[in-house]
Amino acid sequence: MDEIDFSPAQRALIDKPGSVFVPACPGAGKTQSIVERFTQRPGVAARQGVALLSFTNAAINEARQRCAQRPDLITAPNYVGTIDGFINRFIVTPLYKALTGQVPTFKDSWHTVQGTAFGVAGVPLEFQLGWFAFDHDGGNARLVNHHVPYAQRSTVTNLPDWQRNKANTSASRLARRFLANGVMDCAATRVLMEHYLSDPTNRARLGQLMSARFGSVIVDEVQDCDSSDIFLINFLLDCGIETVMVGDLDQSIYGFRGSTIEEVKDLVGRVPEGTRFDGNYRSSPAICAVVNSLRADAGTDIPLGRWKDDQYPVVVLPVGGFGHARSKIIEVAESMGFTDDEIKVLAYAEKDARECAGASPPGDRSGGKLVQLAQAAATLQDLRGSARARTQAMQTIEGILRGLGHNDDHVLADAEFLDSVGLTPRTFRNGCLRLASRTSPFGGPPSAFRAEMRNGIKALGWDDWINVGGLRSPNGDTWPVLMVDEPDALDWSTIHGFKGLQATVTAVVIPPLPRRATSLDGVGLWGEGNPGESRRVLYVGASRAQRLLILVTADTQVPAVTSCLQRDAVPFRVIHNTRDTGGKRA
Repeated sequence: MDEIDFSPAQRALIDKPGSVFVPACPGAGKTQSIVERFTQRPGVAARQGVALLSFTNAAINEARQRCAQRPDLITAPNYVGTIDGFINRFIVTPLYKALTGQVPTFKDSWHTVQGTAFGVAGVPLEFQLGWFAFDHDGGNARLVNHHVPYAQRSTVTNLPDWQRNKANTSASRLARRFLANGVMDCAATRVLMEHYLSDPTNRARLGQLMSARFGSVIVDEVQDCDSSDIFLINFLLDCGIETVMVGDLDQSIYGFRGSTIEEVKDLVGRVPEGTRFDGNYRSSPAICAVVNSLRADAGTDIPLGRWKDDQYPVVVLPVGGFGHARSKIIEVAESMGFTDDEIKVLAYAEKDARECAGASPPGDRSGGKLVQLAQAAATLQDLRGSARARTQAMQTIEGILRGLGHNDDHVLADAEFLDSVGLTPRTFRNGCLRLASRTSPFGGPPSAFRAEMRNGIKALGWDDWINVGGLRSPNGDTWPVLMVDEPDALDWSTIHGFKGLQATVTAVVIPPLPRRATSLDGVGLWGEGNPGESRRVLYVGASRAQRLLILVTADTQVPAVTSCLQRDAVPFRVIHNTRDTGGKRA
């Protein structure tokens, strides 16, 4: 949707001053609306700024593009960026610098920083700092089971107390080494924020500064807030700052990060509720119908966009296993006039998305530095990868090279490290990109890739500070798993990874119920009319579709899925034989 005539509900958000929460259906044009409000600044004094905070790049990029002719709108005292960036810049950095005399270095995640893994005697795995929660000073580390990848979770869950305590102690010691140099991840900055703002003096002083600088704060995708985001927004409201929140509570799917829909409802309940955006400019009538069916809360989407007259039904595609799903998805899409490159396969689990798309299995993320470097290089070279995945890959490469440096290079602040090796941020990043682009990582054996990396490091002149001996080939000189998708694989993503985006044809994977299921899955909640995060995940996946939605459904789930569609009068077609798409439409 490029340009729209703003509806009365959108105009109310754009023009009316004051704090408000505005519910918005998927594809409702909320990004254009909040950016318009940001540029119009209703009721905000000329000397004050407006902050636009988002969890996705869509609103941020839209604001920057719209303000290309008015660059003053995205410079001080205004702010356009992520909530993490806001916390780092306006809360943690000034207070941390005042209290310690250091400028902090922020990392998105400990997983991209070398030297953050350690072992514990008798435990057959390496612990990662990202698996722990910490107090503000890095002390009192607590191993959090749900932070551990699924493959290692059972081992960690069953640890005896003495081994868990030893892991906690080692994690605290390691985290303090990083914090002593001002290096912290996003989770640490949020703990610091809450620690700083729990002090009445800091809270009052910072509150005065905030209310003097910002006349309004706009929060996009408010349903994605976790407990620390909610803490921040409550602080802004307590400061008397006009706070505008826009979102779709049924798209709250980040419970694993510690957020709850109840906390978000309490937050938005502090301000008046505006008129819901119910015009869907993204999807066809059948897709709007299934989205209405999947939605647990009240509200009806009205198709208004380019595809409002499309008559394609929702397709239920039964499958006995996901291994042959790719060809069936393609046949259904092609029979309706769509091409392979218009298809996006989505699933809750990465392995299901990959299998249905005909892609290779996930790689071995526990490999050594050479394997990790190869995986990151392959991600950078894959033009189909998301911007987020490519950014994380770049950070991984930078972290691996730093980890191959002198003993304490990885715990130094970025500025100190770059100064020690005589590089600028730009030359270091450019060198990492050149290194990652030298060769196709999995085009030969690990030893060939290792030799190419050694030559590249020497060509950059970095061999004086990088110990290339730390790059070791896996046993047998074979890759654990080839991290290259087959050339004819369909584009795929997890549902969480594709949130905020859209595709012409979306194939949403509905797996069979686990054998030992102890609670209802998304389909079960949908059938009984009960809310729950697994139902909201299906809702988010289905609402990414523009023209054709294919529900790639395990055979055992087909009766329950079709029952829901029939109950709610969703136009659909079950296609058992993909070579005959002339089945009846329900």
